[in-house]
Amino acid sequence: MSPFSAGTEAFCADPGFRFHLSVQARPLQFRRPARTSRGELTTMQRYEITAQTADGRFGVGEATPMPGLSAEGGAGYGRRLAAICRAVNELGGLAPDDLADAPSMRFGIETALLSARVNGRALWDSPFSRGQAGLAIHHLVWMDSAAAMLESMEEGVARGFICLKLKVGALPWAEELTLLREVRRRFPAIEIRVDANGAWTAAEALPRLEALANAGVALIEQPLRPRQTEAMAQLMALSPLPIALDEELITARSPQQRDRLLDALQPHALVIKPSLHGGLSGAEDWAAIATERGIRWWINSALEGPIGHAALAEWCGLHAPSTLQGLGTGQLYRDAAPGRVSLCGCELRETG
Repeated sequence: MSPFSAGTEAFCADPGFRFHLSVQARPLQFRRPARTSRGELTTMQRYEITAQTADGRFGVGEATPMPGLSAEGGAGYGRRLAAICRAVNELGGLAPDDLADAPSMRFGIETALLSARVNGRALWDSPFSRGQAGLAIHHLVWMDSAAAMLESMEEGVARGFICLKLKVGALPWAEELTLLREVRRRFPAIEIRVDANGAWTAAEALPRLEALANAGVALIEQPLRPRQTEAMAQLMALSPLPIALDEELITARSPQQRDRLLDALQPHALVIKPSLHGGLSGAEDWAAIATERGIRWWINSALEGPIGHAALAEWCGLHAPSTLQGLGTGQLYRDAAPGRVSLCGCELRETG
């Protein structure tokens, strides 16, 4: 059995666990536009999935397809999700390989079923879920003007964060590099990570990685677009700083595909996003494979609302409580109801 299998029995058909799933569209509005190298977001498509059991228990999950990345996103998403929920009701559960092509839907259904099992409480029991320990996260700095990004970093350092993660690829490269050098000058003890979201070409990537390493950057996520296997493998071999794969993981939907991808690219680290990389069951598989190979890994949120964000934090609190996680998106939305997990200083806490 995988060391990351806690709770997955809730996904499988169980005659003793009778439930009914239903879906409601509940989009969320960003407090301010969220910018990446792929564009700007002001609204997040979101669907709440409720699970009611025959014995009166109630649970909720959420499905939030990522614009431009989720293969199952776009027009017709809500209709397909409703149809899948009806099918899951009839079948009585999810098989381990169901919805491999729809990870955000799988994540929402998984968390709804787990939530119903515990009647809406924390999904797993751990020191984190009992409020006895916090979860360390990095401070996420969204794309903006250089001045606004620097202000955000100053705020993060003042709150006690030990790692800053900056989105890069929207500003001119020279301006971004100047900003990173200034950050290193001001905060010499802070770890700096950057995320390019595949914004660079193969020709420009290596010189930029060398410049980042000289500027004191510790790690970069996804410098190239996915499916450039030869170029990415070469970059992994030559890079002066560690490269973590993120969007690259989306197309590897089975354990065999995941093994082949890791064999080909030999990554230094993995950024696992359940809503993009196979749901919670996919995250468990990725984490187990990475652990077996000695590859660093952590969980990043994919702009989930408070329900999905809490589920990710509780999963991390159970499986990787001492790892620095990428869950700094819990306060992005102005119209989201408070979740079970809140940011307290520089760490996440289970607050009710």
